[in-house]
Amino acid sequence: MRRLPDCARVEPADLPAASAGLRATGWRLVTASCVPRPGGARTVLYHFERDERLRHLRVEVPAEGAVPSIGGVYPGAFLVENEMRELQGLAVSGLTIDYGGRLYRDFDATEGWIHEPGGTEPIAPLEVAGSLGLDACVPVSDEGREVRAVTSRVPPATDGTGDGPGS
Repeated sequence: MRRLPDCARVEPADLPAASAGLRATGWRLVTASCVPRPGGARTVLYHFERDERLRHLRVEVPAEGAVPSIGGVYPGAFLVENEMRELQGLAVSGLTIDYGGRLYRDFDATEGWIHEPGGTEPIAPLEVAGSLGLDACVPVSDEGREVRAVTSRVPPATDGTGDGPGS
């Protein structure tokens, strides 16, 4: 099997520090990928770019193991880490924003639908986000409030006080 060039293998516990080292030298996180292995193990590859060059960090995760989140180093990592967790079953510890396995599945099934107050028809979270002018990446909790990263550039929804957008 041919390996990726510029691919450093790191132990799971060393992933955040290795990522911080890349960030300190100007590398940006592009994405991550998870490859299932026999017996439930996984290979996780984090992909970075700088000056049109790619670099990769490879983490071998045993069947019952977890990969630590790098969301504290690269805040946008929460999306791909939640995706790998939800769609590929990868255990990710310390997620900065944890969708609890509902990042994508809320949008394609009735599970987790939000009902209009006093209404009888369900409304999908994506429709709620669109009607409030929210980015689809901002989750809405069961109580109807937004949960967002502190660094989010998505404007808050109008809460009826006249302080939000569209007031």
